[in-house]
Amino acid sequence: MKRKLIQESLIYCILPIIAIAVFYNQYSSIPWLILTVGFLYTFYTKKKENRINYTFMSFFIIFSIYFLITNNMKSNLLIQFNLGFVMFLAILTLILEAVDMSICKIAFQDILMMLGESKMSIYKIGKKSKVSLNLKKLSTIIIVELLSCDLIGIYCINIKNMKNLSYMVSYEILAIIIFTLIELYQLNIIRSKIKYIKYKNNKLIKEKVDLGKVINLEQYR
Repeated sequence: MKRKLIQESLIYCILPIIAIAVFYNQYSSIPWLILTVGFLYTFYTKKKENRINYTFMSFFIIFSIYFLITNNMKSNLLIQFNLGFVMFLAILTLILEAVDMSICKIAFQDILMMLGESKMSIYKIGKKSKVSLNLKKLSTIIIVELLSCDLIGIYCINIKNMKNLSYMVSYEILAIIIFTLIELYQLNIIRSKIKYIKYKNNKLIKEKVDLGKVINLEQYR
């Protein structure tokens, strides 16, 4: 089932980035063709498997719209647009968290479904492992990361009026590294909890099967 994870990463993320970045200015029809493939694949998974990969689909749409808007934008305007765009993502993530539609919760469900888990199995894993708190923490960390990078940019450009943006980029990269390490720590906790619950479930199933065999043998004595 990991093949499906790789396949959908390729269709929704890697191919669109390569197509738009490399071919858009020379062969504008190729990116549109790949984008069409992405939408067709979504209809296929909805009809065939009764699921939509909301995480990858959201990235797919947001990246496409972002590039089409900023493709011919001048550098000064692009910097201001990027600051506003990051702020928009942070606010959107916060709103989704407030209405119990956490992006981390959605991604958690999408990834497990790509790995072959059913909706009921995902519900049981989430309930038994109690990962909801870790997912909430992860969403909060992402929101703080987006706001921090945005505030660094706003401070350097609009308040300090820095002409050399390398300092701003350095600060943002440092912030991203710090937050990424914290996010990886939370992801590792979530992964450990899921593995533990699946191990317990498999062990319980094996014990039930073995117990059943013993009972059947006793009946024939």
